[in-house]
Amino acid sequence: MRNLLFLLAFVFLVSCVENHDEKQEVKITGYAQGTTYSVIYICEDGKNYQRAIDSLLIEIDNSMSTYNKNSLISKYNNGGGNLFYDDNFYQVYKISYEVYLETDSLFDPTVAPLVNAWGFGLEKASEIDSSSIDSLLDMVGLKYVMFAKDEVLKWLKPVMLDFNAVAQGYTVDELGELLQSKGINNYLVEVGGELRAKGVNMQDTLWRIGIDRPLPELEEREIEAIVHLDNKSLATSGNYRKFYEKDGKKYSHT
Repeated sequence: MRNLLFLLAFVFLVSCVENHDEKQEVKITGYAQGTTYSVIYICEDGKNYQRAIDSLLIEIDNSMSTYNKNSLISKYNNGGGNLFYDDNFYQVYKISYEVYLETDSLFDPTVAPLVNAWGFGLEKASEIDSSSIDSLLDMVGLKYVMFAKDEVLKWLKPVMLDFNAVAQGYTVDELGELLQSKGINNYLVEVGGELRAKGVNMQDTLWRIGIDRPLPELEEREIEAIVHLDNKSLATSGNYRKFYEKDGKKYSHT
């Protein structure tokens, strides 16, 4: 009887070890940056890192979210003086500046006044014409923004920054780096349609991403294409959801 109990106990301990070593999938979802996020990762202990993930998202929101009235970028946009910035703010500015140079200023993170005027920022669309657009263009230009030591300056008071074109992709990369710092090398991170994939899924195959058919009149979602991400990132954008119509004309955020 004692040998039987010992054998049962041994089997139980072995099964516990086997279950502990067996890989598990963890899914975490929520809201950040005015949109949704999803994190899926594979690990052996099944540990949930939602607290660390949410802390990072809050940190980035407090730096660059135009939806957060107390964020650094909101204080910069609404103020007329200098502002002490953090590392997230500076890193996204550097990325924006590189693209600004590469596109001969066609990409410009000071475009916020125009974004708001067209109704794709924090305000509803205003009545605009060519003269009002010309007036707003006088407030747009990265030449009016300057970094000095730990402060960001503005040479023109109405100048506003908008990092939304870069911030979500930056956030996805930061979340990926966070997971890798925890020893996780198989994950799929998504924030507002921007994705980063590493490794494989639970079936030991590459992460598969379905891209919606971009038609606004579809009652149910249809898949246009499926992409396999092999340690790659992906961003999509379309005008079939975020748009409005005025006087028979369609205006989209793209």
